Amino acid sequence: MKETLLSVGIDIGTSTTQLVLSRLTIQNKANPFSVPRISITQREILYRSAIHFTPLVDERTIDAEGVRAIVEREYEAAGVDRSRIETGAVIITGETARKENAAQVLEALSDFAGDFVVATAGPDLESILAARGAEADRLSEERGASVLNFDVGGGTSNLALYEKGRLKAVTCLDIGGRLVRYGDRIDYVAPVLKGRFPGVEPGAAADRAALEGAVREMAETLAQTAGLLPPTDGLERYATAGAVPPRVFHPDYVTFSGGVADCVREGPEDWRAYGDIGPLLGKAIREFFEAGGGRLRRGRETIRATVVGAGSHSTQLSGSTVFYREIPF
Repeated sequence: MKETLLSVGIDIGTSTTQLVLSRLTIQNKANPFSVPRISITQREILYRSAIHFTPLVDERTIDAEGVRAIVEREYEAAGVDRSRIETGAVIITGETARKENAAQVLEALSDFAGDFVVATAGPDLESILAARGAEADRLSEERGASVLNFDVGGGTSNLALYEKGRLKAVTCLDIGGRLVRYGDRIDYVAPVLKGRFPGVEPGAAADRAALEGAVREMAETLAQTAGLLPPTDGLERYATAGAVPPRVFHPDYVTFSGGVADCVREGPEDWRAYGDIGPLLGKAIREFFEAGGGRLRRGRETIRATVVGAGSHSTQLSGSTVFYREIPF
């Protein structure tokens, strides 16, 4: 006998806020005389929201009402009443998870996501959800190989390594496309970059050559984690607080997801298009990783990888119970 659950994933990221609605098909695979063995046998994405810039009151505070309004509008656009949602996850990711009112925002949204919601945030969980949303785990299983997924967002890069379909390691680095924002002049520079690159400081003119110095170092650091370059102190400098410490991997394949992934494949001609360093970072990443012997692959999902993972891969069923398990590394 098969049943279905309507699941939602809501991702409030450094750059963007989005959601997906999925239908999960569950089935008891045990014989009639055994303890139930319930499995999710199919995942179908029913609705993908528009991609919204995450509303902020200031650099330290998320606009909770603004986020709630986005979610309400998307539920209306999908034609779904929130009472129909049975499971899912609300997550705050990247730099946004460090905002002062992150917990209050999660609480404000929890009634939009069903009775069995895990409302959480954290770099290790984000690494897993993004990799599964990008289907790095499936590529690893199909090829019997190791696959390292880089989910490069606005504030962080979340890494997950799969070997023959099984998760082996995660880590996170403070590398992302929104760490420097600008119009004609630079408006914001993230703490990890402040005072380190001449010309990359608030109030300075947005100079491409100066910005390329910063993004080159970040791209080099990512390349080091994939074993393409010898490791430097950049691995420690960009390590995200609270995440599993970064180390050097030697994967058979590398995949990219996250908002910057689209710029890795083919970024906009205008490097100022988004008012941040995303296009320049994507170009620098491509230059380092394309020289890696044909190991580079594009994730099935890019900018939506994390939210797809949250909506379709955050629920586990075991026997006749529902449980959530933290995975130690």
